[in-house]
Amino acid sequence: MIEYPSHARARDAAPLRAVLSPGAVLIGAVLIASLALFVRPVTDTDFWLHVRVGQWIVDHGRLPAHDLFTYTVPDHRWVDHEYLSEVLLWLLQAGFGLAGASIGFGVLTWLGLVLVLAACRPRGQPHVVVALAVALGAAAGAPIWGARPQMTTFVLASLELLWLRRALDGSSRAILWLPLVMVLWSSLHGGWPVGFVFLGIALAVAVGRWLQDRPDAGRLARVRRLAIAGILSIPAVGLNPNGPAIYAYPFQTLTSAAQQGLILEWASPDFHLASLRAFELMVLLLVAGLALGRGPSAFDLLVALAGLALALESVRNVPLFVAAATPALVAAWSDAWRRIAPEALARRLPAGPARWAPAAGAAILAATAAAIGPGIAGQLAAQPGLTRQVVPVGAADWLSAHPDVGTRMFNQYAWGGYLAGRFYPDPNRRLFIVSEGVLMGDAEILRYRDVADLDPDWRSLLDQAGVDYVVFNRGSALAGALGADPGWRLVYQDSTAVIYVRAG
Repeated sequence: MIEYPSHARARDAAPLRAVLSPGAVLIGAVLIASLALFVRPVTDTDFWLHVRVGQWIVDHGRLPAHDLFTYTVPDHRWVDHEYLSEVLLWLLQAGFGLAGASIGFGVLTWLGLVLVLAACRPRGQPHVVVALAVALGAAAGAPIWGARPQMTTFVLASLELLWLRRALDGSSRAILWLPLVMVLWSSLHGGWPVGFVFLGIALAVAVGRWLQDRPDAGRLARVRRLAIAGILSIPAVGLNPNGPAIYAYPFQTLTSAAQQGLILEWASPDFHLASLRAFELMVLLLVAGLALGRGPSAFDLLVALAGLALALESVRNVPLFVAAATPALVAAWSDAWRRIAPEALARRLPAGPARWAPAAGAAILAATAAAIGPGIAGQLAAQPGLTRQVVPVGAADWLSAHPDVGTRMFNQYAWGGYLAGRFYPDPNRRLFIVSEGVLMGDAEILRYRDVADLDPDWRSLLDQAGVDYVVFNRGSALAGALGADPGWRLVYQDSTAVIYVRAG
């Protein structure tokens, strides 16, 4: 049979029309636009500590065995649970500046969102529902996204959840790669235990399905596959330079009363904050969607509830909720959409994409990219001003210009990483505390709190530690108390920080 050229062109254009269909373009536009939420200036004060530690590791070819930066706990053992992320942050910052770190980790985190989208099974769901759910998930995690090691946990959790869904429906055996992922995960961030939580849920669902239909050999094979992945993943975590200590580290953080009570990100979400409105809306829509429809599978429902429990326990876990709950949100509202959407809407839609649709779709995607590009560039250009707002740049400059002032510093907890990065290994600029809670220990964190909160013994604690200068927030209670104390003298202040030295 002879095929005329026009027919050949129509056949060749069919895949392009499918890729650039209106629904696919909508989802693609949402993904592109969401980059503006992920590529953002560095505002996490821990960033500078991670970079400095990454540099130290590269310079010395090993992990730090003990505290490097303080005079208070130099003998404390350091289990650096995120050394690989710190090396990556250092390489990005050293090679491309803060903008490079923002872009690198922003794109990495964005790839996690792409994995979440894949887990939503977008080809079989209404594209409007998928696009809106993914956009809401990106917005819900906005207070947490950034150039920080915990983004690797979001990405790897999203990958594992995708593999688990495919393992449960029998479409893929990729979950058998999980032990290798665990080797990497335990070197990137201490959030790896959540991988076992999600795997345990999947295994329980697989066992339940097998018990319902024991003659089904396929269901038994899925149980075995998940069990093998889990058994091999346990020793895989220990293939880490920290050795067996890596197993204890996450639980030392979770059981630390000082960290849980004093560090803001470990607190439950404060729904009075405008930045958490998208997360609040996502929770409400998930509950409403579950009430309206029967879309989510048992696994989708259980991991969504696990993610919600984690996020309500600590705001830093909101990204895990996004990874776990977005597919359940899509499934619930897709079922509701199919039942309540007017049939007239379906009749108005064309049977297939018009010939001009691919060109129009490509133009829309290009226009979306062009629209967000200047916005991202503008945000990154604002980095110097933002840096001065979140860390004491001016105070550090003053200390650099006055090297003979002070021998032992009392510093604001969140600024420890920045000051370590600026001054290590200067012996006169060692710190009272850095933002590594397990390394510092609860006793030292509570001692810091007693001074910062002006407990009755705050002066004696400073005396016992030999503190002769203080770098702290301007307007804080401690700054006010030092200003009223004749034993201390103000030598520097700006809109962010003050420096007091002992008088006389």
